[in-house]
Amino acid sequence: MKFYSNRLNGRYLRSVLPDADDGVDWVKAAIAYGSDAETLLRNCLDRKYRLDIWMRYDHTVPVTPQLLRMLLVNVSRNIFCKLIPDVLHSKVIWWKGYGVYVGSANLTDRAWMSNIEFGVFLPEETLEQNGGLVDVEMFFDGLLECESAMQLTQELIDEQEKILNIRRARLAALDDESRKHRHVPEWDGPNAVVTREKSLEFRRKTFIREWEEGLSILRQLAQQAPDFRPHWLDSDVPAAWQADQFLHAYYYNEVVDGARHPFEEHYRKNRADPARAVAAALGWWSGLKEPPSGEDYNCHVRAPVIRQCLTRKNLETLTQENFIQVCQANHSTADHVGRMNLNDFGLEVSAETSWEDRITAFSQWIWARRNRRDERIDKVLAYVLDGGPTREIPSRLFEAANNPERKIPHFGTNQIAEIAGWARPEVCASGNGRTSKSLRALRYDVRIY
Repeated sequence: MKFYSNRLNGRYLRSVLPDADDGVDWVKAAIAYGSDAETLLRNCLDRKYRLDIWMRYDHTVPVTPQLLRMLLVNVSRNIFCKLIPDVLHSKVIWWKGYGVYVGSANLTDRAWMSNIEFGVFLPEETLEQNGGLVDVEMFFDGLLECESAMQLTQELIDEQEKILNIRRARLAALDDESRKHRHVPEWDGPNAVVTREKSLEFRRKTFIREWEEGLSILRQLAQQAPDFRPHWLDSDVPAAWQADQFLHAYYYNEVVDGARHPFEEHYRKNRADPARAVAAALGWWSGLKEPPSGEDYNCHVRAPVIRQCLTRKNLETLTQENFIQVCQANHSTADHVGRMNLNDFGLEVSAETSWEDRITAFSQWIWARRNRRDERIDKVLAYVLDGGPTREIPSRLFEAANNPERKIPHFGTNQIAEIAGWARPEVCASGNGRTSKSLRALRYDVRIY
């Protein structure tokens, strides 16, 4: 956690902008006032991050037409802006996978460089640890649900420019005159309070809908995958696993570029003919002479370990040793551990500690924790996999990863979803953040978690 107040403490807000190797998936921001296109917007364009930004609309022109034009002209580069009338006053930026800034700074050059501002940057790891990430998600979910939010259009920019000219020319009658020229009525704010419960329910419905859409895509790929099976992959590997590892190989070898993860660039490139992009990728996969990134080991060793440990019978008597095996075999768990400073959780590790030992320490730490229902992680996994009809697995998965009553911090959506796919390939396709990015690169409209 770091505080920023520009010259007052020598930390300038510009310095919080992520570098190329900071692992940002996308950016969401809600900043009321703005005129600067050379900080946040430029960083997103240069790093090729998707930016969804909400800004203020009213008759005082809170966002300069010049900035609005820059936002609108870059829609094709994954820059999206909505305007909320009259009541938006927040200053918050969420770099997914990196962290969140909350403070007083608007999107202006003075705010980011010379004003006396005050704000705090919280690494996502810290927010995950103390449960604050749920509140950040709830805030942006509230903006998504806001019916008064308007998509930025050229007409709105023209209107704001006209009002700006009026204000400059008629300072004496500033408010009365400019109000006559706005076509959107003044808004007093939301009629209903977005409660944690309402936000959770909205996110649940969205998650289930997107899960079902993603599952449909993965099942289509699973139907094709056996026809494109590389010679080094055993024929008895479940089709769902084959599809997942096709996406694994494609992402890490055809999409990832060093420290960059330009899946949005591939999305735009494949927009004209998605079917051709999938066919080409499957052809590439089938012609591989050897596994490029451990796909054979994943299918022949890791996935069977998870499947065996988490059968309905074995899950009822799961031991800590079995759970460690599951975590050792789960890619999303290794990825999460790689983002954590395990010393912060009282785990004695050093730079020389092996990955296997790191994941073991993390697994033991998770095993010792309980959710608010006093359930251990084995009971949470049993609830997800076998706690009702298979068609309701996505609903239970969402509960386990997001409901404060069931959630065990640091064991979230990606880890549980991937485990579910390995454990129950006949009913549940494996899915994690990499799966979504792979599908996105192939021009499927999926959300990145």
